Amino acid sequence: MKNVIICLFALVVAGSTGCGKKQKEFAQNTVAWPEGMDDHQAMIKYLAALQEEYFQQPDNRYASTLRAERMLERLQKEKGEPAVVYDVAFECLSAGKTTETIHLLEEALKQQGSDLQQEQRLQFRKLLAIAYLRYGEQQNCISNHVAQSCILPIAPEAMYTEREATIKAYDLYTELAQEDKADLTSVFLLNVAAMNLGRYPDSLPDALRIPPSAFESEVDFPYFENAAIPLHLDVISASGGAITEDFDNDGFIDIVTSSWFLDDQLHYFHNNGDGTFTEQTEAANLNGITGGLNLIHADYNNDGFRDIFILRGGWWNDYGKLPNSLLRNNGDGTFSDVTKSSGLFSLYPTQTAVFADFNNDGWLDIFVGNETRRNTEKYPCELFISNADGTFSEQAQKAGVNLPVFAKGVVAGDYDNDGWMDIAISSQGQDNFLLKNVTGEKGKPVQFKDVSKQAGIVGPVKSFPLTFLDYNNDGWEDLIIFTYDAGVSDYDNAAYLLQQPLKGEVSVLYKNNGDGTFSNLSGTSGIEVPMAAMGFNYGDVNNDGWIDLYVGTGTPEYTSLVPNKMFLNNNGSDFKDITTAGGFGHLQKGHGIGFADLDNDGDQDIYEDMGGGYQGAAFQGACYLNPGNDNAWITLMLVGTTANKDAIGARVKIVASLPDGTERSIYQTVRTGGSFGSGSMQLETGLGKAASVKEVTIQWPGGATAVYTGLPVNTYVKIEEGKAEWSKVDHSTIEWQLAPAAEMDHSMHNMH
Repeated sequence: MKNVIICLFALVVAGSTGCGKKQKEFAQNTVAWPEGMDDHQAMIKYLAALQEEYFQQPDNRYASTLRAERMLERLQKEKGEPAVVYDVAFECLSAGKTTETIHLLEEALKQQGSDLQQEQRLQFRKLLAIAYLRYGEQQNCISNHVAQSCILPIAPEAMYTEREATIKAYDLYTELAQEDKADLTSVFLLNVAAMNLGRYPDSLPDALRIPPSAFESEVDFPYFENAAIPLHLDVISASGGAITEDFDNDGFIDIVTSSWFLDDQLHYFHNNGDGTFTEQTEAANLNGITGGLNLIHADYNNDGFRDIFILRGGWWNDYGKLPNSLLRNNGDGTFSDVTKSSGLFSLYPTQTAVFADFNNDGWLDIFVGNETRRNTEKYPCELFISNADGTFSEQAQKAGVNLPVFAKGVVAGDYDNDGWMDIAISSQGQDNFLLKNVTGEKGKPVQFKDVSKQAGIVGPVKSFPLTFLDYNNDGWEDLIIFTYDAGVSDYDNAAYLLQQPLKGEVSVLYKNNGDGTFSNLSGTSGIEVPMAAMGFNYGDVNNDGWIDLYVGTGTPEYTSLVPNKMFLNNNGSDFKDITTAGGFGHLQKGHGIGFADLDNDGDQDIYEDMGGGYQGAAFQGACYLNPGNDNAWITLMLVGTTANKDAIGARVKIVASLPDGTERSIYQTVRTGGSFGSGSMQLETGLGKAASVKEVTIQWPGGATAVYTGLPVNTYVKIEEGKAEWSKVDHSTIEWQLAPAAEMDHSMHNMH
């Protein structure tokens, strides 16, 4: 269908009759970098010029608004054939022109109904049904947004008050599902419409009803309130990134969000420490810094303040020839774009990168996973090695990592415990990669070796986010690779709920065997749930000392209302789905996810960027507050001296003493988490029922090891490399200022 749409668009906009007969030329970014001004102002001007001169082109499939407007103008002048009308309606829906979509489809079905072929009529009705459903979302979930909006199963507080469009969607999906019992996507969307109207489950026929038991969690779990509205964090955005980190070193975690279009403003929310956040984007010197499907952060120049790296161009193929942005934290509440002067300027499409010290010299390097597709130019991965002065040199080819892959996720970790950071890459459409760091000696050029096959790392082929983590606390980092099988994900989501066979791949937990190989635990891990994984991060949501997983889900299609998923670690044996019990099953597209203790009370909260890939698919962000638990915890704030200042890559073993006299070991690694979202780098570690911490062993990046004893539980502890003593840090706990819904200002941040 997508190929048909692209061809039809050429007919409508350009009058071409040769779509598909000759290979399309690669789109070229010919926009010149502004000269005669500092890096920061030049980047702002460059991004604005890219939007106008390069991105806003009618043959760019992601410029939906421009395309829809051009197509509508031409359709007004010429009578459109049914296939062309369908194409215009599809583009209007992508652009958020939902009422235009509905009008076009209704008129076509009424005026040309008898002339439509059976397959055409079916496609018109399916597009009309999802247009009605999306219009209901716009009227209710967005314009009348409440905390429970679009969280499955729909709560009474979130049921629709503007009902007409959703009733029409309900009626259409009833017809579609009854006509074709194998159309499980329509069955699922019918159930969603019924929930929004308060008709679920009783009004649905037995054959079309997803049983309420399908939405039940596998174990009980406390509910996490979505407090984005009262905290004024409900920024509307399309697909984007999220960071949770203390950027001004005041002891309180701030939040940064992005949205991937080049006219979408970055947002910086300062945690005031009094139960409120204030947007300080302008004060932080970030106005005009736009775009970015993903964000990561680290202190790249070892000055004690965390910096930001924005990834741009992912999924956009030859319209993704865009610069990433390195934003230097100036330490005074402001940021400056230093991409050019730091040596990081390049024009490749990407959404994924990772900070790590690959040569153990005490300075963070950056590996960028770029996206090469079969019908695009070659965009190899890049490796930027720090020059130890705030600048970088690109050395991917020398290091053997200039791979022309379609990288959707990259992560760094020391999987073989040899003291050198390795790299894992998920490559959509092919086997994934495990690259062993074989540098072996400080001062030598960085070198990697592909050990994927011998290590047993292969699928899933339709892969997206991934991470290293020690899920079973055995001291060896395991690898999780989530699947993104867009072609069948909507069907499989419904099939899973209806207990029918799946068509697509499942996500894979690779258990580290401790000998350089991994075991594929598919079938026993508990994460083999169809979900079209995109955003991903991890933390310990109940402080039991076992790492849990949160997955942002969905494809760009409006039919892809796949609930986001939370998996609770079952004592290192497998994972249990607690999505519904915890209130995490958001139906909108989940992207950047950050775990962090936002209120300094010892448990982890979660911020998630929501919104889809089309210009009309924006949605409010979500902020889930942890209701707390009775488990003990400790937060370690590590500061490198010989190692990089953030201590990224430090391996930490915590030996906790239990009340019955036994001991348990908990293993952590300092990093920002998964490959799509960037969480706080302080080690927020649950200790379960521990009465005390017997000892903490830290293997600093570069090889130094230190052991600390007598650390207290339920507090923040600072440890500096090279110092024999630790110090307690007094962080005041925040009481959130959550006004009742009736008193709240429902005005929301616009994404532009």
